[in-house]
Amino acid sequence: MPLESKLYIVGIGPGSRDLLTKRAREAIADAESVVGYSPYLDLVSDLLEGKAVSSTGMGREVDRAREAVDLLDEGSCALISSGDPNVYGMAGLGLEVASGKVDLDRVEVVPGITSFSAAACKAGITFRDSVAVISLSDLLTPWIEIEKRARAASEIKMPIALYNPRSKKRTWQLDRVLEICTEGGKIDQDLLVARNVAREGEKLWWTSAREMLENEDLRQEVDMFTLLIIGGEGMTRGRSVSEARINLVGVGPGDPGHLTHEAREIIGRSDLILGPERHLRAVGELTRGETISHEGGFEERMKARLGAAKEAEGRGEIVSMLFGGDPSTFSSAWRVLDTSKVHVSPGVGAFSAAAARVGAPLVNDFALLSGRDDMTHEKVQKLMESGFAVVVYNQDSRELAGLVGGIGDLGPDRPFGLAQDATRPEERISVGRATDLARPKFEGRRCTLILAGPEARIKEGRIITRRGYQTKYDY
Repeated sequence: MPLESKLYIVGIGPGSRDLLTKRAREAIADAESVVGYSPYLDLVSDLLEGKAVSSTGMGREVDRAREAVDLLDEGSCALISSGDPNVYGMAGLGLEVASGKVDLDRVEVVPGITSFSAAACKAGITFRDSVAVISLSDLLTPWIEIEKRARAASEIKMPIALYNPRSKKRTWQLDRVLEICTEGGKIDQDLLVARNVAREGEKLWWTSAREMLENEDLRQEVDMFTLLIIGGEGMTRGRSVSEARINLVGVGPGDPGHLTHEAREIIGRSDLILGPERHLRAVGELTRGETISHEGGFEERMKARLGAAKEAEGRGEIVSMLFGGDPSTFSSAWRVLDTSKVHVSPGVGAFSAAAARVGAPLVNDFALLSGRDDMTHEKVQKLMESGFAVVVYNQDSRELAGLVGGIGDLGPDRPFGLAQDATRPEERISVGRATDLARPKFEGRRCTLILAGPEARIKEGRIITRRGYQTKYDY
């Protein structure tokens, strides 16, 4: 096995080539061989010329992971995952299979745009406080566990993104979750239906959770290619259009390699680029227009940026307003969506980049918390008790000891990852046990904390989480 060969577990985004990142393209280009599920390989077919390509059908995930690792004997290999590899993708299985054969330093998880981020940006949704992500497929996870998580997220009043909501044979599970979220039809929530996000045949529309529960015809329009987002506290609805002079651009966690093709193209043709200095530096090589980073307090800066954007729009200019990570998740994009006709371009989220840097901690259901809520510790406890992995933004490493009391009863060996300035030059990463939070290895703010869910372990400094394939396959 060539010592220089690498395994890239590559997230190609939800489907549109516009949402493929530069790093994903580079990883595929570097690989001598490519392995993946046939429909996903079709989405990047023009990048595979001259490579050994192995495509397999549905249900062959373990075979794909094994083959990708075996192919390292012949050179680097790209194991393709749609969306993001850590969101119901190949990251966990790929790392687990690789860990028995190669040094994990030779495995790179390449994050991508996941479907719930893409759908939220297209619909003008912003999550200001939290969001839970749940798959309703009980093929690998017992239904009792899925329902427990849906109930916990609903009791906290979190927005919920539902993957794999309904299939031809699996229909009652969606009904049950809708009953939980509406308390049997007593309350209601906005519900976004997003089918074939960023692919041919894309269709997004709004209804309500109660209407979906009561209308069988509506439920029959939901299938395995559909994503649902159920509203909750802190979720706002704006309006994003396919083209506009003002663009809200997600620049990812920091490394410009994680910019999507769409983000790069929009920034490159903008007459005015607005945002914090660190974001402007990250995209500096792409800019041809004027760049402005306003000073003052947060409210003052946002007001100034919006004013400058509107003035430029009035002059017929194209504007990019830069947001770290993804505009839909814990950003101030909602302030602009409330007042302007804009296009929202998704970015790789901080949770996604941090997860990729520490291994595969999120391949099952997970929840994101902004970290600004006074009830953060209580929410972390409840969510982890129900089996979620949990990501908490905006953490100060010196204050993490307060979380230990909340999670200690769940097991002192529960793995965690702490990422400060993930993917930036000043990046610092720590992987350890829950009890180590009382004495973090570095100090400072801008930390993303990842608390892995059940079936997670640490190997060679990486978090590896089983998704349940062991219930179906011997590997």
